[in-house]
Amino acid sequence: MAKQIVFLLLFLSLLFPERAMAETLRVILMEEHGIVRLTSTKPFTVHTGSSRVSVESAYQVAEISLRKGVTTPAGIAVNGINSLQKMLTFVPQRGGKLFVNGLPYLGSILIKARNGALSVVNEVDLEEYLQGVVPAEMPSDWPMDALKTQAVISRTYALYQKRNNTNKEYDLPASVLGQVYKGESVTHPRAVEAIEKTEGIIATYKGDAALTYFHSTSAGPTEDADERWGIDFPYLKGVSCPLDFASPYFTWQKEIPLSTLENSLDKVGVGAIATLTPLSYSKAGRILMVRILHARGETFLKAEELRRLLGYQTLPSTHFKIDSFGKILKISGMGWGHGVGLCQWGAKVMAERGLEYDEIVQYYYPGVKLQHY
Repeated sequence: MAKQIVFLLLFLSLLFPERAMAETLRVILMEEHGIVRLTSTKPFTVHTGSSRVSVESAYQVAEISLRKGVTTPAGIAVNGINSLQKMLTFVPQRGGKLFVNGLPYLGSILIKARNGALSVVNEVDLEEYLQGVVPAEMPSDWPMDALKTQAVISRTYALYQKRNNTNKEYDLPASVLGQVYKGESVTHPRAVEAIEKTEGIIATYKGDAALTYFHSTSAGPTEDADERWGIDFPYLKGVSCPLDFASPYFTWQKEIPLSTLENSLDKVGVGAIATLTPLSYSKAGRILMVRILHARGETFLKAEELRRLLGYQTLPSTHFKIDSFGKILKISGMGWGHGVGLCQWGAKVMAERGLEYDEIVQYYYPGVKLQHY
């Protein structure tokens, strides 16, 4: 009988390879939080590591906080009761979903006490995770093959991060520092269709998940990752991208108060700024390094770090020039994002012109193969 069961499992794994290799991701939703409020559509269980406590009523609010003990050890408190634990896992009954501060998520929620505050991690199946990523990263009314492309590269990116962050407490963040993940709050039928029709498919290089960076608008050739970040993968070399001209970010203008720039750069030791000058450029035309003369001296800063410090909305890309420098900086630029890997607006037009998702993926990541993970 045991041999028959083993044979059946092997047969099913061959018949449905993408589901046989189901993957769970650890996505950090928030860090350094004081109070977290959880509710669930169904009764849920709280795991403490050594025991389980069932909360039978659905939609009951569990207010999570960090209780600093005086006569007892510090621990995570649930509705004011100290659990004496540094980590709690909340698991809804099958078919249920948990709400974290009002936003719905599939899977389970881990809350950890760390550095005197709470961090919240969503443990979720990779395919379900994509339901909160694809519509957050790409408009759901775009062509189906563009959405399929996004599903494949987001799945690949997540799997790459998981397999390269095994020693961390989480696999990737839910923000633009990884890829935007908004849980069930953004799920859309067309995005779900794209995910299901590409289920389990990833881009691989030499048999492993590729590092599939992507961005909104290239406005010119895409970047070499080696030149940008020192990441030398052959599939992350720049390619021509002539089709993203319909993007609202193809060209842009910004006016940035000098005081805003100085406040943003104060944390890296920059004083009152006299000049900010581009120092070097990539082959694709983006600024790599800037030189800043200021009251405290001279600072050399990577342009991508300048963008991070100012804010990605304030400085959409490093493909810009300073038109005038005074109390107000007038800047004109092109594109949105770091410029590496897939250009989403380029992918949109390619799909509109009849290219299928596999062709789009292999264009922007030359040399990758598509296969089930």
